[in-house]
Amino acid sequence: MILLLLLAVALPLTAFEWQGSSAKEAGIDPDVIKAVFKSFDQDVYSCLIIRKGKVVDEYFKEGYSKDSTFTLQSCSKSITSALVGIAIEQGYIKSINDYAASYLPQLANAKYADMGKITIRQLLNHTSGLTGTDSHLWNQWRESPDWIDFLTSRPMKHKPGQIFEYSTGNTHLLAAILEKVTGKGLLDYAKEVLFTPIGLTSAELGKDPQGIGDGGNGFAMTVYDMARFGLLYLNMGKWEGRQIVSESWVKESTSLQARNKVSRYGYQWWLRNYGKAGYLGYNAQGFGGEYIFIVPQLDLIIVFTSWHLGNVDSYFFNVDKIVNATLMNKSS
Repeated sequence: MILLLLLAVALPLTAFEWQGSSAKEAGIDPDVIKAVFKSFDQDVYSCLIIRKGKVVDEYFKEGYSKDSTFTLQSCSKSITSALVGIAIEQGYIKSINDYAASYLPQLANAKYADMGKITIRQLLNHTSGLTGTDSHLWNQWRESPDWIDFLTSRPMKHKPGQIFEYSTGNTHLLAAILEKVTGKGLLDYAKEVLFTPIGLTSAELGKDPQGIGDGGNGFAMTVYDMARFGLLYLNMGKWEGRQIVSESWVKESTSLQARNKVSRYGYQWWLRNYGKAGYLGYNAQGFGGEYIFIVPQLDLIIVFTSWHLGNVDSYFFNVDKIVNATLMNKSS
C-alpha cells in the first residue's frame, strides 16, 4: 500500500508555469503596492504578491532575482509539518497522538521519564515541555556535537502538553522521526513526496552533526518556490488535481492548536487575522524576515525574504496594507 502511494505521489506532474496578472485585474490597488515596495529598506531581498494563483507583482533588491536561493530559517518548520502529514497518510506514522519515543530511541532511552510521554502532536504545536532552544541556548545547541543528545540531556521544563514554548528543537525531533520511519534523508523524502510533485526544484537543506536534516531551520529555495508551497496550502493541499497533502491535514495544521498571551499557533504555522476586516489566515515565519503569508478568503499569498534583525512589525503592517487594498470579490 505504501509503495503504491509513493509511486502515485512521486510521479512528476505537468509543468506548472506562473502566470501574470495586473494589480487592477487582481482587484488590488496598484498605488498601495507601489507604496509598499517603495517603503522597503535594504534588509528586504524579495517580495511576491500572488492572487488567484497569478503573480500580481514582484520586488527584488538589486543583486537578487527569481533565481536567487534564500535561506528559509523557521519557514522550514511549515515544510516539515507538511511532511509529517504526508508520512501519516502513507502509514509511516500511525497517529499524532502516538508517543514520539515509540519512533525515536533517544527519547525512549532518556533519563527523564516525561520525555517518553511527549506525543508527536506536542512536538508539532510546541507543547512538548522540553527545554527550549530558541533562547540563550541557541548557539550552544547549534554548536553542540549532537543536537538530539543536547535536547534529551536537559531536564524537562514543563509537563508535556501544558505550556506553549516555541522551540526549533521540537521540529528537529520531528525531522529525526521522519528520517527514522521513512529510511530516507529528509531532503530526499521531501523531494519524493512534496517538492517534485509540485515542480519545486530549488530546495536545499542543511544537516546536524549526525547528518539529520535540519527540518526546523535549514531549508533554502527561491522565493517563487516558496510561493509554490504557499499555493499548495492555499489550495488545501491539492496541486493540479492531485492531492499532495491531505485536505484534513492542511485544515488541522492551520487551525488553533496552541497559544500564549500574544500568539496563536497550529502545527508549525502561525495564525493571524489580517487587515481591517480581520480575515483569518496563517503564515510561515523565519528569523530575519522570511515569510509566507496566506489569506484564504482573499485567495492571496504574500512572500518575503529578508535579513532584518530588528522589529518585524513592518512586515505585518505592509501585509495589512495590501489586504486592505484588496477587493473581497474573488471574481473581480
